Amino acid sequence: MKQKNGFTLVELLIGITIVVILAIMMIGAFNAVGITNKARDARRKKDLNRIKIALEEYFNNRGEFPQDVATWNIKSNCGKNIPQLPTLSSLPCDPKGEPYFILVEVNKFRIITDLENKKDKDIPDGWYSRNDFQIPLFGLTTMNVNYGVSSTNILWYEDYLANYGGCNTNDCLSNESGVCNMASGGCSGNNCYYMDNDPNNNCDKNEAKCKVSCCGTSCD
Repeated sequence: MKQKNGFTLVELLIGITIVVILAIMMIGAFNAVGITNKARDARRKKDLNRIKIALEEYFNNRGEFPQDVATWNIKSNCGKNIPQLPTLSSLPCDPKGEPYFILVEVNKFRIITDLENKKDKDIPDGWYSRNDFQIPLFGLTTMNVNYGVSSTNILWYEDYLANYGGCNTNDCLSNESGVCNMASGGCSGNNCYYMDNDPNNNCDKNEAKCKVSCCGTSCD
């Protein structure tokens, strides 16, 4: 009797059908995860905008932003009432249960989070290769946050100097055409730096953690 070799056409069709079904199931699972992530990201953006509006309304009424905001960044206060912001019914937090990062200064604020869709159109261009964003107070870098909102006088990801400790705020530097000079009278714009701990007083753009929009005697 002749031994049978290989697969019959019916067996091949069954095998192909099983593979196709498994592939469809996997694609569906990935799509479901992607849809869920985008839904959470949409909520994050909405939450940040709600806080932003509440802070702007506070400023319109008081002429300044609230200063006692440390408790807003504590997980146990998620969903609780914020007396300083009566127009905000409760403090929104990330869909995963963590607080958003809220930083408020006298005349400006930032609210920062991390979107799950790392290619979201609202993430700044070239974000993950930047070296000019750090907020040591919360340990924030481009690796753990990628989206935020701010008051109209700043960009949420630029010019944050407070709590660095590595910059001498008495020394204002101006970097014009690649030349670093003291700017004791003040500096404003895209080429202003505070002197850091570099013994050579180097203020090039690779030390962007000390970059600010305004420095010197003309600034607060």
